[in-house]
Amino acid sequence: VIGSEIAMFRWGWLIVMLGLVSCSTMQVYSDYDSQADFSALHRYDWLPVPRVESGDPRIQYDSLLESRVKTAVNERLADKGFVRDAGHADFLVTYHVAIDNKISVTYINELYGYRPGWGPGYRRNIMHYGYPRHEAMVNEYQVGTLIVDVVRAADRQLIWRGTASDEVYPDNSTEAREKRVREAVRKILEQFPPAK
Repeated sequence: VIGSEIAMFRWGWLIVMLGLVSCSTMQVYSDYDSQADFSALHRYDWLPVPRVESGDPRIQYDSLLESRVKTAVNERLADKGFVRDAGHADFLVTYHVAIDNKISVTYINELYGYRPGWGPGYRRNIMHYGYPRHEAMVNEYQVGTLIVDVVRAADRQLIWRGTASDEVYPDNSTEAREKRVREAVRKILEQFPPAK
């Protein structure tokens, strides 16, 4: 009975760990030209979005993705007081997307007894061999990155870049995809313009 309880505990713990590995927190970063005068930026327009044929349907620059990103960016910039004005733009905005394949490896130290046979005899076996055994859990996943660039209109120089990276869930619904895009854009533009 004790052995079966230990086995159930062990597998239950593994399932929890796999759930934690599959969950990720969106990572957001930004960089900017410290010499740029961001206080002079009031009006903006869009640069043409670069068309990259990757062969991956998740990152095709189709009208759906473009509409979601542009709508979210326009809304956030409007909230910050910026006005879209194609004829008198102070800065230009564009975006890029990318997907990277990742591997996560989690090691479980069997010294803590997460396997059948846990007990005094098991600890004696560890001492006999001189080191604890490890179990490895390998998780393959994809990380998608949304990049938003701000370019000075006068000389077409990149003056600010924000990125948001998170795990890609290919089975997401349309509503979930739109929500993820809005969240990424919101978090990216929280850092624009940079603090004085």
